Amino acid sequence: MNNKSVFDCSVIDLGKINFAEGNLTVVENNSAFPFDVKRVFYLYDIAGGESRGAHAHKECHQFLIAAGGSFEVSLNDGTYQRQVFLNRPNIGLHIPPGVWASEINFSSGAICLVLASHQYNESDYIRNYDEYLSFLGNPLLKLVKYDSVFLEKSWDWLNDPEVKYLTNTGNFSKEEQEKWFQNLPNLINYKIWGITYKEEPIGVFGIKNIQNGQGEYWGYIGEKKQWGAGLGSQIIELIVDEGMKLELIELNLKVIPQNLRAIKLYEKKGFVLTNEESDDTMLIMKKKL
Repeated sequence: MNNKSVFDCSVIDLGKINFAEGNLTVVENNSAFPFDVKRVFYLYDIAGGESRGAHAHKECHQFLIAAGGSFEVSLNDGTYQRQVFLNRPNIGLHIPPGVWASEINFSSGAICLVLASHQYNESDYIRNYDEYLSFLGNPLLKLVKYDSVFLEKSWDWLNDPEVKYLTNTGNFSKEEQEKWFQNLPNLINYKIWGITYKEEPIGVFGIKNIQNGQGEYWGYIGEKKQWGAGLGSQIIELIVDEGMKLELIELNLKVIPQNLRAIKLYEKKGFVLTNEESDDTMLIMKKKL
């Protein structure tokens, strides 16, 4: 899909048929409408001043109509922003895939009618703005070389009691860490990357014990201010991509049972718990690539 601009979003007059009793507007799947409609839904009973939306679609086109009352549509393509005011039931806004949109400033009693080109598919939604920028080819989250900057950061991160506990990291000295760093080029079954977010180092991830088409996923976000920011899902995807480049057929990982947030995320990304290899102190999860 070619990246779309907010200026590709078109305000379209659907026309209206006047009667003595009122007006009629017709929407049909034909050449006059920008796409074939496969789903219709509408938003209503939204408190005045509230907002909805805040997502983009990968493939789905949408056409928004203020069937009652009014609201604004805030559009963003990663570079430009635009706002469109809708308040007439015969006027609609076509939003092509690849544009971030939010419906804002609803009037009391407003009804937002949405015509969509695709049936509902959660995988077509991009609900995180940083993921949206990555989708556009403007990643804020990057895998980079693990260098001396990350080595120094790792000393602080892994000596934080909470990070140490969640990663099941034992005690180590500065000298041991430096010796390990110097030996990295000799580790043929071990890959390690630093992770940056908005060009700032935030963590370390990698794949170890690489053999027979398998590898062990590991890593941590050391900057605790980024915990809960939705970055973990994107990081897993980046490491999975690296695993596929290495022609791995399976990734496994270890996680302590108390790390419920991580377990839920791993399950969402396709990792499956292996009961026969897990115990009360450590869970083993696996994902086919």
